[in-house]
Amino acid sequence: MQIQLLVSSAVCLFGVSNALAGFVSSSTLGSGENSAWLQFDFDNGHAHHVTVHWDGALDGFQALSMVAAELDGGQLQYQSFSFGKFVTGIGIYGDYNNGEGDLWPIENFWHYWTADGNGEWVSSMIGSDSRQLVDGSRDAWVFGSNAAPQSVPSAGSVLVIGLAAMRRRRTESQIARSTN
Repeated sequence: MQIQLLVSSAVCLFGVSNALAGFVSSSTLGSGENSAWLQFDFDNGHAHHVTVHWDGALDGFQALSMVAAELDGGQLQYQSFSFGKFVTGIGIYGDYNNGEGDLWPIENFWHYWTADGNGEWVSSMIGSDSRQLVDGSRDAWVFGSNAAPQSVPSAGSVLVIGLAAMRRRRTESQIARSTN
C-alpha cells in the first residue's frame, strides 16, 4: 500500500508539473472594472501571464507599458514610426528577448496575437497601439516563432489540479493507515 501511495503521489505531481511546463508566473496589475489577459512567451520556453485592470480606454501598447513599468525586471523597447510603434524588446521577471526581425531565417522579433473572450488566437494585423482593449480581451506576445501562443493553464485550473493531487494523497494515506 505504501508503494501505491508513492507511485500515485508521483503521478499526481508529474501531472501538475506537466500542466505547468512553460508557465512561470501569473500577476495582476492596475485597478478598475475592466480586465484583459496578457501573455508573454519567451524563446527559452517561459510563459508569463498578466491580468491588467483598468477603467476608461486602454490600448494594447498602454497595457504592455503598464506591465513593463510595474513588474520586476520590466523592460520595453520599441521604435516609433508614422504608422505606429514596433516593439523590439520585452523583459519581465528575468526573462528578456530583443529583436527586429533582421536575422534570417530566425524570426527574431515579437509576434503580436489577439483574441477576445474565449475566441481563438489570431495573429494581429494591426499594431498594439491601434488595438483598443475591451473587458475580456486577450493579447499575447510570442518571441522568435510564428506559432500561436502556448497553452498556459489558468491559475484556477492549476489550483484545482494541485488540490486534487493533495486530496488523493491524503485519502490514500488514510486508507493505508486504516488497513495497517
